[in-house]
Amino acid sequence: MSGIRFVVEKQVATFINPLKDNQLDRQEIEVRFDPLLGHQSVFNPDLKDKVSILFPETDEKYLADVVEATRPKCFLCDGRWKETTPRYPEELIPGGRLIKNEIVLFPNLFPLFGYHAVIMLGNKHYWRLDDFPVSLLCDAIGICIEFIHKCFKADPGARYFTINANYLFPAGSSVIHPHLQLIGGSLPTTFQEQLIHHSRKYFEKKGSIYWKDLVAVEKNLRQRWIGEIMDSCWISSFSPLGQNEVQAIWPDKKHFLEWNDNDVESAAIGISSILETYYKMKCSTFNFSIFSGALDGFDYGMRSMMRIITRQNVVPDHRTDDYYFQKLLKNEIILLPPEELSQKVKENLDKCLKSQ
Repeated sequence: MSGIRFVVEKQVATFINPLKDNQLDRQEIEVRFDPLLGHQSVFNPDLKDKVSILFPETDEKYLADVVEATRPKCFLCDGRWKETTPRYPEELIPGGRLIKNEIVLFPNLFPLFGYHAVIMLGNKHYWRLDDFPVSLLCDAIGICIEFIHKCFKADPGARYFTINANYLFPAGSSVIHPHLQLIGGSLPTTFQEQLIHHSRKYFEKKGSIYWKDLVAVEKNLRQRWIGEIMDSCWISSFSPLGQNEVQAIWPDKKHFLEWNDNDVESAAIGISSILETYYKMKCSTFNFSIFSGALDGFDYGMRSMMRIITRQNVVPDHRTDDYYFQKLLKNEIILLPPEELSQKVKENLDKCLKSQ
């Protein structure tokens, strides 16, 4: 029997509101708890009036100006990466870099883990969110999987990897040119360890896989269910970690070494479709992370999964969307209810799948 519970607690804030003729205002606040980790996401419907302040629409002219201003000196453009990027030792990567079509993987000059690679997403300096090709993403994720295989073969102690993206400077990127970052080593990241730990505890307590149970429950409820792409399942997060969060789950894949071409393609199709949805929502930035259990298969409750979110839009002097509430209290604010987000993403994904 599934142990999935979608817990909500209600609070009421009462105050004299000068925006409502100094009348007594009662605002109902909904606190959601993640079914696995227990982290809190907070929804106040009255925040809808503040969305334009918290997340102003992208300044397209400003973004275009920044793109053009940074292009001439971009170290990835016009083949400059051949001279400006580092290389791996020959014994790990013959030739020092992995290359597939327009995708290039090379070491990060300032690594944060034992294995920290940068993956250049093609020759184009800037992609609009509705324009990321599935083929480009497929090549990029595929080359990440190839690199993970090589690292684990050379160093079996490097068991933990994630595939990540920062797109544009409000999302943490130091360069405009689109790229991914892959990190790995002998230790999982903090959040990866939490996923693995709580997945194991769930398995020990319930005797079933949390991720399979979550897929079954969400598919039955249909409230946040988006759809399936090959063997992957896509939902909006009941208690998101960021704005407009979508999760992808590969219920039968414990770790990246089990991924095949279909898994890579399903990730690429899903990401491309979600980014197109984000663009239609007038967003311009994103982060994502794809998680895996330990490559030796010992994390028996864990399954491969992804979280993708939007960040602050590109405007001059943009305001951070990550402050004390998120950074130190570890809570998140919900502006668009996940149940509404899922419908937007599903509509676009259905169109994308029909056109495949």
